[in-house]
Amino acid sequence: MTNSRPTRAEVNDCANAVLDGADALMLSGETSVGKFPIETIEMMARIIAKTEEEALDTVAPLRHNPHTTAGAITKAATEVGEVVGAKFLVAFTQSGDSARRMSRLRSPIPMLALTPDVKTSRVLALSWGVESIVIPPASHTDEMVKQIDSKLIESKRANIGDFILIVAGSPPGIPGSTNAMRVHRVGDAVAGVAPAYR
Repeated sequence: MTNSRPTRAEVNDCANAVLDGADALMLSGETSVGKFPIETIEMMARIIAKTEEEALDTVAPLRHNPHTTAGAITKAATEVGEVVGAKFLVAFTQSGDSARRMSRLRSPIPMLALTPDVKTSRVLALSWGVESIVIPPASHTDEMVKQIDSKLIESKRANIGDFILIVAGSPPGIPGSTNAMRVHRVGDAVAGVAPAYR
């Protein structure tokens, strides 16, 4: 807490947490009462990034057989996403469970979690690789698809024609109801390609 540089043991602890699959790392003493809180966070971020860049691929991916419909769908989504070259894996989630399940699989595809619940969004900020976005509640899955289409195009995070993989519950708004996976081409919903989008 008084040194500006971490000890070898501290660097090792941080790197090992990444290799052990930790979703988040927290340094309480150093960041809250130490003399170098900003430098500590910057150093921790560099250690995490370097470990993920150079050593994360040496860690065996999580291999498990899902025991629920939602688990099977999220696992399938990560696999299909890689096959179709998806730009994003998108989980529409009420409780955050679908996004956390997807996070555990450590897909190389960036993950977005869209939720109408601010608390769920904040909790998901601690899940590995998940960026959470608060959206208005949707009454139909096609409405959810329009929401993500608009967000991705407006923010220029995806181009028209890019594929995304969507995991959701149908009907929307029921926690724990993940039962659908969709390969979606960005732009189709806002352009009204299908009658349901008009």
